[in-house]
Amino acid sequence: MHDARAIANFFLDRADSRGLRLSIMTLLKVLYFAHAWYLAKEDKPLIAQPFEAWDYGPVNRVVYDQFKKFGKNPINIRAVSFDVSRISFCPTSYSLDAETEKFLGDIFDYYSQFHALKLSDLTHEKGGPWDVIWSAAAKRAVPGMSPIFAISSEVELVPSEATDAA
Repeated sequence: MHDARAIANFFLDRADSRGLRLSIMTLLKVLYFAHAWYLAKEDKPLIAQPFEAWDYGPVNRVVYDQFKKFGKNPINIRAVSFDVSRISFCPTSYSLDAETEKFLGDIFDYYSQFHALKLSDLTHEKGGPWDVIWSAAAKRAVPGMSPIFAISSEVELVPSEATDAA
């Protein structure tokens, strides 16, 4: 499993290399889809820190806390973590094998083309992990509001118009 800040930095670096600027909402949703697809494909989580079900969809609080000051504005820094050897906070580095890097690149290239609100809508699919936990919370307390990642063929992670065109 990877630190969510490291994967966020990978996506921010990829965005920069393509001349794109990411808002926190876009970054959080792409991060979520990467985690969900990785879990479905590899049967193990991509990211070590949990996601929480918030009003606009899944949020990784560790990443959110790093970038919340940007609001709707593009993120122009990298997530940091404490480096014990340097006794200071430094950008969180990532080390990915070629297969994981390609996988994350493909996820980013696909989902980053959508507006942040469209990505939020995609996370709200009826019967999806966010919907399951959000609906349960309307009836009872759900500690941590952590979405259930029971990814199946019934959970649509790709917009309908994209699959219709294929």
